[in-house]
Amino acid sequence: MTVFIREPLFRYAATSISVLSKPSHIISCSIIKRDINSFLSRLNVQRHYATILQKPKRPIGLGTLKDNPKAVKKPKRVGRGPASGRGKTCGRGQKGQKARGGNRTPRRGFEGGQTPISRAFPKHGFHNINSKTWAPLNLDRLQHWINTGRIDPTKPITMKELNDTRCVHGIKDGVKLLADGSEHFKTPITIEVARASHEAIKVIEKAGGNVTCRYFNRLALRATLKPEKFWKIPKFADPVKARDKEWYSDIKNRGYLAKKALAVNTN
Repeated sequence: MTVFIREPLFRYAATSISVLSKPSHIISCSIIKRDINSFLSRLNVQRHYATILQKPKRPIGLGTLKDNPKAVKKPKRVGRGPASGRGKTCGRGQKGQKARGGNRTPRRGFEGGQTPISRAFPKHGFHNINSKTWAPLNLDRLQHWINTGRIDPTKPITMKELNDTRCVHGIKDGVKLLADGSEHFKTPITIEVARASHEAIKVIEKAGGNVTCRYFNRLALRATLKPEKFWKIPKFADPVKARDKEWYSDIKNRGYLAKKALAVNTN
């Protein structure tokens, strides 16, 4: 159905309507001098953009705002008679520890009133949270790994090479270099570990090598041993505790902080 309105003032309209039901059947008519409003009402025009929301039953304002019906479930009050469903014992049952007031779960170590095992059989001592567990590495074992071709002495040796070649097992806080079997060590190397004994440092430097002791926190140690786990290698942190700063700043321990200070003073 096509409608053409040519009157600019929309008071009267000369309208041509054609309805095509079949290719051979065409109905055409003209309506002249009819009010446009009555004409549109006869066409029974519907608003297809009408909203489906219901009109509010009460005026909406800041003082009438509230949740929709059944939007919030109200908690059931207890102790309001047997008809409420939670009267008398309030859903706790009869007597017992769980029926009493206060916290239902007892404190850790409570055994119902009898003497707890921690008091009946007390244990002495404590676990030192500041202690470090170093994986030991002796010089004779390191020399054996070099002789068998598992470690290349011409490249810097780090804890990653020691871990990958299984020269050291179970690295928790780092590797400590020890001087056991020093009479068999004859190869000049450059090695970086967490700790090293003074005797081991003396033997390696006598053979023409170099030792550097570096501080590793948990993140730095994981990034050193398993760099494939990181998309980007994080920057290694410096020690925070005073005793760690003092140890790695001592040139006798070949700490990396002492070597940095010497390099700055030399330049």
